[in-house]
Amino acid sequence: MTSNLDASFATETLPKTIYVFIGFTIGQLIDNFLTQPFVFSTSVKSHPLEIFIVILTGGLLFGPLGMIIAVPSYTAVKVIFKEFYAHNKIVKALTKDI
Repeated sequence: MTSNLDASFATETLPKTIYVFIGFTIGQLIDNFLTQPFVFSTSVKSHPLEIFIVILTGGLLFGPLGMIIAVPSYTAVKVIFKEFYAHNKIVKALTKDI
């Protein structure tokens, strides 16, 4: 970008900026909606949709900090429920892999 300081803003700099922005946005969307749920799902042994819903709920309730602590909190709650409510059908279904 800095090599184009003498270039016309409307014809050269703005289109390059838009291309970079589009590329960054596509990369971010792929990371947020495809890569992270699959990585988290294999590490905490939950379904990717489950992780996606947990992250969205954490974000809606507590903002960015909620999104960061959503998966570890959910995993801790799953382990606690598995230990104390192992006879419950819903808990058995959610914790069958851990």
